[in-house]
Amino acid sequence: MKKLTVVFTIVILATSSLFANGKNPKNSTYEKLRNEIAVLLDNPLITIETPSTEAFIEFTLNNKNEIVILTVDSEKEGIEAYVKSRLNYKKVNLTGNSTYKKNFRISLKILRARN
Repeated sequence: MKKLTVVFTIVILATSSLFANGKNPKNSTYEKLRNEIAVLLDNPLITIETPSTEAFIEFTLNNKNEIVILTVDSEKEGIEAYVKSRLNYKKVNLTGNSTYKKNFRISLKILRARN
């Protein structure tokens, strides 16, 4: 019984040190993907009447690391065409296949330009 307690304690300490690592490579991949999408969607040529408008974009990545837009949910009509023209089948620079065949959902907020 004493040996079982010692083994159990070692297992607990070993696994807790694995999860205590501050860098999570999965989050850095998502952050990198989000930053690349922000660059692709930069400087929209859309005029909006309200101070801001929001859209929700659902997409996936194919085996060539290209963005495939699934849905764009927005109240304004032109945003869907804008997002699809800027993002659909654009290649992103990600290493590994960890994001392949996963669906992503991000929000897009467009602010009206100040005159």
